[in-house]
Amino acid sequence: MTLLSLEFISLAIALVLWVRFVSGPLRLAGFIVGSAVYAASFLSPVGRTSTAAFLIAGFIFARVVQRWPRFTAPAVASLVAGFVYLRGYDVVVALLPGGFWNSALATAGLSYLLFKVVHVVVDSSGGALPRIGFWSYIAYCLNFTTFLLGPIQRYQGFLDQWEGRIEPLQPDLASHLDAINRILRGYLKKWVLADLLIGLALLPGESISGLSPGAVMLGSWFFYLYLYCDFSGYCDIVIGIGRLMGVAPPENFWLPFFSPNIAQYWLRVHRSLTEWLTDYVFHPVYTALLRSGLMRNRRFASRNVAIAVTMIVAGVWHGTTLSFVLFGLVHAFYQVAYRTTEHVLSLRLGAQGLRDLRARPSWAILGTAVTFVATASAYVFFVLTPVQLLSLVGLASSSR
Repeated sequence: MTLLSLEFISLAIALVLWVRFVSGPLRLAGFIVGSAVYAASFLSPVGRTSTAAFLIAGFIFARVVQRWPRFTAPAVASLVAGFVYLRGYDVVVALLPGGFWNSALATAGLSYLLFKVVHVVVDSSGGALPRIGFWSYIAYCLNFTTFLLGPIQRYQGFLDQWEGRIEPLQPDLASHLDAINRILRGYLKKWVLADLLIGLALLPGESISGLSPGAVMLGSWFFYLYLYCDFSGYCDIVIGIGRLMGVAPPENFWLPFFSPNIAQYWLRVHRSLTEWLTDYVFHPVYTALLRSGLMRNRRFASRNVAIAVTMIVAGVWHGTTLSFVLFGLVHAFYQVAYRTTEHVLSLRLGAQGLRDLRARPSWAILGTAVTFVATASAYVFFVLTPVQLLSLVGLASSSR
């Protein structure tokens, strides 16, 4: 069910009207049914079963850790293990005995479901969430505006809007027209700009035979631009629909091409992912390192290690092959290099001197250019397999 299909448009209109004008238990029931129909359109019968099992396991874990918080770590580990198995990571499939992994179990939207469910479990154990209702939990997880590709919404944010404590759309004509305009801009990005860029991009699975390293890199840059238009266009559509419905996903992009440094880049691109990783990966790792005997009170080193771990998790979350591990490692290097440079400059120039340097237009322009080249080039790991990467490195060496 594509976003341009008559089925999706009809479903979106029906759910907007249903949620806005129906009240009581029927409102929630209709939303769940509509969201389940959308989710099921991407899943095989076996995939629907594995998705249901994953969601139910998450709900049970959330209830358990609310009463016994000490079980939080085993619960999260079990969910991650289930995710790794269902996603079929190359290393897992290679290590499992024959017949122990079935591709039919793979399920669409699992990466986003994992983050939703882990968030519910962890925050339930810490008392940050109230007692979770089963049907509101299912509605949150299957929410058709965030099920397939995000953005990653938090349970409390969903519930606050659903129960009317927060209204994402003002009750005036201008706000409704703005939401509709947001949807139309999303369709323009996704089906016009993205379609133009895809003809210039180097796509996953394409042969690089006969291409120079420079042509491969340029193709990966266009893939990055294509991916941005495609994904941010999708987000515009579902955010606009969510606003009309009264349950809007969070914002996910803010002009990432104009990021003056790599830290700002991760706050501007896929922001809901960055915020989730910060809360559930970076902070726990950073805190654990500061409390450990080896890294105790070594804040700068602990922060860099925590950043590196977070970036590797981000890479692995995006895909199942070694290429995505390398994507995470490259971004880990970018982040550590940037933080180290900032630290050295702060020691040499002082806090005010560093602020003055950042305020210079030439420094901002240089930083923006370097950040774009670095981040766009990293998308070569999205496009090429490890074998192709090795051949590219060999080609670059032989051309010197």
